[in-house]
Amino acid sequence: MVSTRNHPSNFPPPDLSPSKPTSTTGTPEPTASPSKIDNSSPRKSSTALTKPRGPSKRSSTSTAASKTGGSWSHTPSHIVLLWLTISLPLVAWDTSYIFLRPYSMPGGSLHAPIWKPYAIYANVDLVYGFPAWDAKDGFTAAQASLNVVESLVYLAYLFVVERYGVESGKVMGRGKEAAGLWARSWWGRARVVGGGKGGTAVLLGLVGSVMTASKTVLYAMNEYHSGFKHTGHNAFVDLLFYYIIPNGAWLVFSTWMTYVFSAEILEGLSLAAGAAEEESNGTKEE
Repeated sequence: MVSTRNHPSNFPPPDLSPSKPTSTTGTPEPTASPSKIDNSSPRKSSTALTKPRGPSKRSSTSTAASKTGGSWSHTPSHIVLLWLTISLPLVAWDTSYIFLRPYSMPGGSLHAPIWKPYAIYANVDLVYGFPAWDAKDGFTAAQASLNVVESLVYLAYLFVVERYGVESGKVMGRGKEAAGLWARSWWGRARVVGGGKGGTAVLLGLVGSVMTASKTVLYAMNEYHSGFKHTGHNAFVDLLFYYIIPNGAWLVFSTWMTYVFSAEILEGLSLAAGAAEEESNGTKEE
């Protein structure tokens, strides 16, 4: 019977680690501590590769506000509000006259008393009179159709101002609080429309004013290039008081409104650009 060979003592466990060169002196080399890691390795921790994020883009408005003393907001002009209150009913009156022709014209069943003043104006501007109606001139109704769109835009602007405007005594500029009895009126109160609603209001105001100005210029250019066939028969005094001054008022106010709303948009863009530049500089410094 073959017996199993026994050793006087157990063998030590095998060393499975990669072979290391031994020192000539017989002294084992010290083991590298975990804190001394070779950073030249191509693999780096995800933490080392991650850069600190700069300020959020959402903070750009507040950053710009800190520079200017407050965030951008729309302050409705008292003159704009007053002009829209006067002009919108007049435009509705004019547009309804055109769409109800010939009943709204002199001799029609609807002429008096609402459109009786058009008996004078239709003889001054034949675009509103029987010559254009009998010739089936489409320009009159075409510009009236634009009146409808233009009025809806203005009404939307007034709705945003009234619904989302907040009264504030700290408003400066065109929308600052008026004095005396004017301050107690709806037009004289100081309002602020901030945030996206303020941007919507300014955009609506700009679109409406550009439509009014361009339509008025188009009306005058159509008369000029047609050889004044609708107004050339008038004496200068009649033309001045019944044609030039009324139409000129729409041109002057709409042009001024275009300037006002454009200036506010540029102010907001400048504020946003300054915030973006400050954010970019802050990111580079980090």
